[in-house]
Amino acid sequence: MNAPAPTSKSYELYFLLDGKTFFWRNPNHSLTLTDAGLASSLTWYLEGDTGRPESRLWTDIAEVGLMAASDGSAIINHCRIRFRDGRSILITDGGDDGRRDASRAPAYRDFVRALHARLAAAPDGTIRFIAGTSESRHTTMKVLLLIATLFFIGLPLVLALIIRDWRILGTLVAGACLVWPFWKIIEKNRPRSYDPHHPPYEMME
Repeated sequence: MNAPAPTSKSYELYFLLDGKTFFWRNPNHSLTLTDAGLASSLTWYLEGDTGRPESRLWTDIAEVGLMAASDGSAIINHCRIRFRDGRSILITDGGDDGRRDASRAPAYRDFVRALHARLAAAPDGTIRFIAGTSESRHTTMKVLLLIATLFFIGLPLVLALIIRDWRILGTLVAGACLVWPFWKIIEKNRPRSYDPHHPPYEMME
């Protein structure tokens, strides 16, 4: 009986390699998932380089991490894949400038689901699946949120009670609008592991 023919699907999603974080315009935005049994792979294509694609087998993957970031006004979702040789690739639903690009959200969700559907077949314990940030970074974020809450919400509230000028409440509302997105980022980035059969949907919204 012949083995099923390999199937491939391409995704126009921006990505960064090996922990790179700073850029003016990201030229790299093409990936392909190939499902071919033990030869299944992830391939990406670098613009402005040699033009040669790079590939990694599913069996080269050591960890998949889903996390959320902010561009200052909207949440951007990231999927970081770490390989056993120490390299990594970070795929995002943002645009070439790193900001949220709503038009890429459906493709990002499809990519994450397709990736997990294939990796879920890996033997238990061979790939680590995590969501959110590290414990230490999450703790730092919560401390910063507390400071921001005291400054932007607590202080205007105290002043309103002391001065009896309720116009200050407008500042409180503005402060709440500033703190709320930060709280959402922290909540989404709560450190945890997850079952690859059920990747957390909130990390793809």
